Formats: sequence, C-alpha cells, structure tokens
Amino acid sequence: MNVHAPAFSFSLRSVHGGCKLQCRLYLPGWIRNIESDPRGSVRGVILGHPYAPLGGTYDDEVISFLGDELLHEGYFVGTFNFRGAAPSEGRSSWTGRPELGDYVAFYGFMLQYLHRVEVALLQKQPRDPDHPPSPIASADRNIHLIIGGYSFGSLIASHVPTLDVMIDLFRTGATNPGTPIYEIGRKARKIAAATIRDLAPANPEESGNPDNPDEIELSAETAISYLLVSPLRPPVSQLLTGFCSLSLNVGGMSAPAQVRAAVRPADQLSAHRTLALYGDRDEFTSVRKLQRWSAELSRVPQSHFQSGEIEGAGHFWREAGVAEEAKRMLREWLRSGL
Repeated sequence: MNVHAPAFSFSLRSVHGGCKLQCRLYLPGWIRNIESDPRGSVRGVILGHPYAPLGGTYDDEVISFLGDELLHEGYFVGTFNFRGAAPSEGRSSWTGRPELGDYVAFYGFMLQYLHRVEVALLQKQPRDPDHPPSPIASADRNIHLIIGGYSFGSLIASHVPTLDVMIDLFRTGATNPGTPIYEIGRKARKIAAATIRDLAPANPEESGNPDNPDEIELSAETAISYLLVSPLRPPVSQLLTGFCSLSLNVGGMSAPAQVRAAVRPADQLSAHRTLALYGDRDEFTSVRKLQRWSAELSRVPQSHFQSGEIEGAGHFWREAGVAEEAKRMLREWLRSGL
C-alpha cells in the first residue's frame, strides 16, 4: 500500500510442507474509532500477488492500489509472499499446488483473525451509558472476507477450498500442537489481541493469551466473495500449473478427504459474489477469451458473477487512467454488496 505502513508484519507456515511465508496486515482507520464505521460488519480481503519468478511480490503496484482502495472502504487488508518471493522461504513450483497451500494458510489466518476481532467488537460496551451502542456492535453484524488476487494470485485464489472445508480443516487441525494449522491459530489469536487491546474486551486476559486454545465458531455468518484482477486463461494458466489440476495437499497430517479434491472455480465464482477486472489489451490473455469466460459464468443460473472490462488496460495496469477506472469499478462493486 503506497501511503500505508502495515500494522503487523509476521510469518506463517504454509500448510503445504511448512514453508515459512512473510505476511502483512493493514488495518482500516475506523478500528481506532469504531463508532465511525456504520456498516455493521467486519470486512477483510486477501490479495495474492503475481508469479514470483517474474518478480511478483506483495509490493506489486497493482496490489498496492487495490489495497489502498479496500482500506479506504474499511477493509482489513492482508497480503503475503508466496514461496519463492523473498523474504518467504522455498522455491516457486511448476504445479501451483504448494502455492495453493500457501494461500490456504493465510486464508485460515484471516478467518480466525476476523472472527476474534468481531467477538471483541460485540463485547465492547459504550463508554458513556447515555450514548446508544455503536452500530458495529449490533446483533446483525457478520463477517465478509474477499478471496482476491492479481494475475497468478487470482489463479490460486479461484482454486481455494470451499468455506466449509476450510472451517473443518482449521477446526480439526487446531488440536495438534506443532503443526502449521495449530501455529496459524495461535498467531491469529496473538495478532487479534494486539489489534483489539484498546477496545476493552470483556475478558482481556483470555483474549490476549496466544496459548489459550479456546474455540471460536468460524462458520457464524461468514460471507465469502472473490476479486480476480487480470485473471489468467489457458494456455498461460495451464503452463503455470504444469497442466495439472489444482488441489490441496496438507501432507502428512490428518485432514478431511475432501480437502484434497480439486475445486471447480466456475462453481465457486458463480455461487458467490465475484468481480473480475481485466483490460482489453491484456498481453497474456486475449480479450475474446476473457469475454467468453465472463459470459459463461454470468449465464449460470442465479450467478453472482460480475466482470469489468477496462478500455486500454494491459495486464500490468500501467496505462494512463486505467488504475483509477479499476478502483472506481471496485468501489461500486464493494458498495453494492453492503
């Protein structure tokens, strides 16, 4: 984010092989003045970056302008470096499967982090009894998490497991000390406690203890959306995954069988609110392929898929005015879902 410093920089272990990943979390301004946010939900986003061997990292300019807009709209913004993107450990793969495990690790962190922040906000009482409760502390609040990415990041994001599988994976893994999933939960507790320290939770000692394995109900009113920017289409997408199907392998640990099954992106992208942004001069994918793909997803019965085609924009969004147009479309989509 160009004008924002991350509130937290930390590492997580990937659920694929335990590779250490560098991560960042940016906080919206309202978190220090919760009465200023009237929309009644905790909103977060994950932004996956472009292909590491081609220079992709969480410092990418497109990730930055997307993150800036999402922060302005009140979202907690999370980014991480895939394996092979320094300073994360490891090497980029030729199948995308290890990178899928990287994304799932950060996805699990964000789910648990946002739920703990939500609990703290619900517990917060107004400081002055003469003032009504804050709208954000009302009973109809929920959690909204956008699964997002740019270029290669969007390819991986579109293949993450379904929400129910994610919840099952991180619930069952939370009882196995020493595993990546256990440590991810511990890190989520620690960073959530640091975030909400000034919000006076009902049980600050309990909330602030990263070793406390208390359970939270991840499934409660969680809404998932997708944000795909410059999505890759065949044959480029196939080259980056070795022509293999993308499926999650949590190697060596007990996990539900369905976690290893491949996800059909078309099913997820049409079932959940999705925005795909692309330019009509994308160097990696022809605009006709993108238009055809968008039309097919939009025609699925009860589809929630939307796309935005931006005139003059290439894959890298460096042309005059195209980033501002992308931000405008993103802003309209975000506000239409509130």
